Amino acid sequence: MRVFLTGATGYIGSVVAEKLQAAGHNVVGLARSSTTAAQLEKRQIEPFLGDLQNPDGLALAAEQSDGVIHTAFIHDFEDWAGAVQADCRVIKGFVQALAGSDKPLIATSDTSVLGDTGSTIADESYPIAQGFLLAERAKAEQVVLDATRQNIRSVVLRLPLYIYGRGGGTSYVPMRLQEAKEKGVAYYITPGEHQVSAVHVDDVAQLYILALEQAPAGSIFHATTESGISEKAIALAISHTVGSKAKGISFEAAISKWGRGIATFFSINNQVSANRAMQQLGWKPQANLSLLDDIAQMTAS
Repeated sequence: MRVFLTGATGYIGSVVAEKLQAAGHNVVGLARSSTTAAQLEKRQIEPFLGDLQNPDGLALAAEQSDGVIHTAFIHDFEDWAGAVQADCRVIKGFVQALAGSDKPLIATSDTSVLGDTGSTIADESYPIAQGFLLAERAKAEQVVLDATRQNIRSVVLRLPLYIYGRGGGTSYVPMRLQEAKEKGVAYYITPGEHQVSAVHVDDVAQLYILALEQAPAGSIFHATTESGISEKAIALAISHTVGSKAKGISFEAAISKWGRGIATFFSINNQVSANRAMQQLGWKPQANLSLLDDIAQMTAS
């Protein structure tokens, strides 16, 4: 397949591109500049110059492809609703381009749309947390799911709060590693007992390929391999890695430090099950390293 991939130069998208190529697919990657286009070409990825703020251009790339994997997102925690609105516009452009084609559209969301799951390890039937700040992204999910009415094999992958591996991670761990190195303190929101899920970047990338190749239209899949990780344990692992201390702070202090969006991420229980992906798509995660073990091997830049 000729697959248009947004986020092809990002932490997750770059691994998705690698897995796509390994599976025999041709990758067209979104590039925001000539510099990133050159980077993609070096990896045998055909660049498509465009921007998330220009959905019409991205729709053209989608129309010329056999399927779309959308991993890019504007992580603006100061205007989360605006970021979601921008994502909806991009997805609607893809829907318009793919309408009637039965082509796959694999879009990314995250498990924070479920809010605080308490002690429950939530599956895909768990309700959206209506009115919750971070549940705004469920609006983009709905655009994806509605696309099935236009004969598009549209699918949502929900990623957990922590994705790790290959010496990096989504912004949350590297950000906290750097902060602990600079300030001498790894912070967590008291009491630090909030428990979350995680997944290795190689495993989540492989799930995108499975979803592209075989997921049924209108489906949602969680992508996680471990749960029961406390925010305090993450802070302690970071403190051990950089040689700092760990310290609990209030939610209000966390807002002042990180902003309300990120503080909210770090203050909720958010654990999910990926049994559906394993049973329906045959997803077999291979990572033998946990999030905490991975942090122990990292260094702050």
